[in-house]
Amino acid sequence: MKSNDYNKFLAAIKFANDQEPSRARELLRGIQAEMIAKYGLSDDDVDYLIRQFRFHI
Repeated sequence: MKSNDYNKFLAAIKFANDQEPSRARELLRGIQAEMIAKYGLSDDDVDYLIRQFRFHI
């Protein structure tokens, strides 16, 4: 994953984690879908970023 994409996703995850739970889950689903579509589940950065989610989705 490119470092600018990593930083973009990390910032989006931090923002989503600070939202109310129902909104956070919705945002995190979208972030997860975008990361997986772009980089796949086998990417180490995707795996790490998903573990940063406050909520299980």
